Amino acid sequence: MRLNNQISFKEGQLLPTFDYTVTVLNRLKGADSALKQDVWYATVINNCDFTQSVVRNVNGNVVSVGGAYRCLVPKQDNYMPYNKWKKSPDGNLTFSEGDYIIKGTLSEDEIPTPNTIQKIFQAHRPEAFQVKTFSDNTGTIELAEHYQLEGV
Repeated sequence: MRLNNQISFKEGQLLPTFDYTVTVLNRLKGADSALKQDVWYATVINNCDFTQSVVRNVNGNVVSVGGAYRCLVPKQDNYMPYNKWKKSPDGNLTFSEGDYIIKGTLSEDEIPTPNTIQKIFQAHRPEAFQVKTFSDNTGTIELAEHYQLEGV
């Protein structure tokens, strides 16, 4: 779809800025796993918005600088709240504090496990973040339904 002969949308895009592919690394908590250890699930999602910004904080003579991230994900048919997802994680998706969002995709040899998750996360920095907040913005205007994830 073209708007004013200047902006083009791909199929499935909410806005032109929703032009990124992200990989969501969902954590099934050890307490909820038959293995009694964390299990990680990777899901690739297209047509997302991914932004990062610099955050500065001044406290007296001390200045700290860090990054803040936001990812907007269009509504997904396979999304479930964690309490439902933990019973059926294969092929489904959830968003929870502690999950990771990576801009792009993982390579074939990057398999998320409890032993590799931090290595994978660090290898994709600064285009990866750990989810700190999640907002479900579905059930509103159908054209703009999305999930908002923020983190550091």
